[in-house]
Amino acid sequence: MSVLDAPLDKSSEPPGPGTPESEEFRKPRRAWSPRGFVAALTALGIGGLAGTALFFGVAARLEHTPEWAYDLLDWVQTHEWTERWVWIGGIVAAVVGAWLLLLAWTPGRRHLLPLRPVAPDMSAYMTRRTAGNLLRHTALTSTGVLDARVRVTRRKAVLRVDYHFRDPDELHEELEEALRDRAQSLLLARVPVVDVRLQPASGR
Repeated sequence: MSVLDAPLDKSSEPPGPGTPESEEFRKPRRAWSPRGFVAALTALGIGGLAGTALFFGVAARLEHTPEWAYDLLDWVQTHEWTERWVWIGGIVAAVVGAWLLLLAWTPGRRHLLPLRPVAPDMSAYMTRRTAGNLLRHTALTSTGVLDARVRVTRRKAVLRVDYHFRDPDELHEELEEALRDRAQSLLLARVPVVDVRLQPASGR
């Protein structure tokens, strides 16, 4: 029996506050990307270039540097901060710096959803595509459903369902119940809110 055909486990709801399970395991964290190291390395490289430019500027004052260093120092001394190219260079540097800080301070790996912890100091994740496929398979098992498209985020799962020969209110209620149970059975740390949107087949 495949994981798609596995029965829904309604007893696997997250433990409530005050239970031993909720107190023993800490809240799982999002998966962090190793790009933070790359961002730090890039920032060090930019800092090294700036330090090198400063070194050549000081050396130019001491007359121990090539001719291009004199030209660079002269350009810096004769251009004010109100000039357009100085503004453009400053804005570009600020944007690049903010981007590097964002890369270093954000987890990344948005395609991974943390699962409910089953042991201390243990983390497990499920991809959004896997969660979407499981929800889609559940929707396709309902009578009258022709197709389903799923978009899963950290907090929500939106399903657009094409159907025929079914009362929409009855089908909507049936799908919401089945999909809520399936979402609970995924054992995600944050159970996504299911949003079912029906579309009759004739409207395709």
